[in-house]
Amino acid sequence: MDSYYCIVNLPGVPVRDICVLDASNDQIANQALEAVARNWIGFETLYLYCGERLVKVLSNPALGFAAPLADLDLADIRFATAA
Repeated sequence: MDSYYCIVNLPGVPVRDICVLDASNDQIANQALEAVARNWIGFETLYLYCGERLVKVLSNPALGFAAPLADLDLADIRFATAA
């Protein structure tokens, strides 16, 4: 079984910390990532992994990054094709 963890990057200090998260699925891991973001004031980016699989990247809007978008269900998006 793979473990969930996140890599904390600070401005000018990549891989400042690696936090192991107590999570059993992606949804719980995303909630745990939000807690890490609240604890690491001034973080640049947080990378959430499950084993080697990248789950999510969270960038700090206070540093000028765009705020995260609401989750989109890509299965519901229909693309029109030209006839």
